[in-house]
Amino acid sequence: MVHDNPAGTDSRPRILLAEDSQTSKAMLTKYLSENYRLIEAKDGEEAWQILTADEHIDVVITDVNMPRMTGQQLLVKIRKSPISRIASIPVIVMTTANDSVDKNLAFLNGANDFLTKPIDVMELQARVNVHYKLSRTIRELEESRHALVEQASTDPLTRLRNRRSFYDQGAQQIASVKRYLGELSVLLTDIDHFKQVNDRYGHQAGDEVLVKVSNLLGGIVRNGDVVGRIGGEEFAVLLPETNRLGAAVLAERIRARIEKGEIVTADARIRVTVSIGMATFSAESVDTFDELLAVADRRLYLAKNSGRNRICVSDEGKSSFA
Repeated sequence: MVHDNPAGTDSRPRILLAEDSQTSKAMLTKYLSENYRLIEAKDGEEAWQILTADEHIDVVITDVNMPRMTGQQLLVKIRKSPISRIASIPVIVMTTANDSVDKNLAFLNGANDFLTKPIDVMELQARVNVHYKLSRTIRELEESRHALVEQASTDPLTRLRNRRSFYDQGAQQIASVKRYLGELSVLLTDIDHFKQVNDRYGHQAGDEVLVKVSNLLGGIVRNGDVVGRIGGEEFAVLLPETNRLGAAVLAERIRARIEKGEIVTADARIRVTVSIGMATFSAESVDTFDELLAVADRRLYLAKNSGRNRICVSDEGKSSFA
């Protein structure tokens, strides 16, 4: 049961209350609803379902004795959750004054604080206020940490993975392929004559070209593929579970799409082409991701030396397997 306004119009902080006593629910609602929106659950199982579905819950208040899932069981699930916002959420446990066993167990299970029944109104409001502030601090720190991780792994212009992040992902994929005998291909894509774009249209237009090409790459690949900007005008695409033929088909699709497209900037309409070198782990005599990239880079060089605007799938400079 949810009190007051719908979620979309109620900006009060949310407290999840797991309690099967209607009397306790009514009392907590009466004294907290002015500043908080209470989301009610009749037992631990319903509380867990709500908590996993609603990422805006700030504090959990739970009774100990409930049907289906007790407060202690709920507390253990919360602290063992792989989702950081759940694992770190403040939990206040309600116990009776003489129930030291449950209180000690809840402390060991990770409770942040306790409320003793019958509940004192001033104590209730003070403890909830403290743990709401704690929850907001934890959330802000997590958001800052996530932003720093994102900044460290992302190319600031294109928002693709940067060189280090792409290499790290590639090394992980190689380890997985070697363990499970899967497939892995990589494409190295370079914009042809990109210096001429900068010289003729200016660096701002050149940046717009890089962004448009990166958007096109992101729109063509599958969800599980990884796209990175690993050099000035050089992009790389990591293709898990993709054999030589599949990689070659995608490479040609990318080449053709970019050739046919027109990049419109503030001052010009620019056409560019790309050269692509590819390599597949199972088809090459390589052992590491660096070695796989070296093969793709060698073929990219061949594609550019053979006239550009083409793909190269072998050390003989072939653009197909025919």
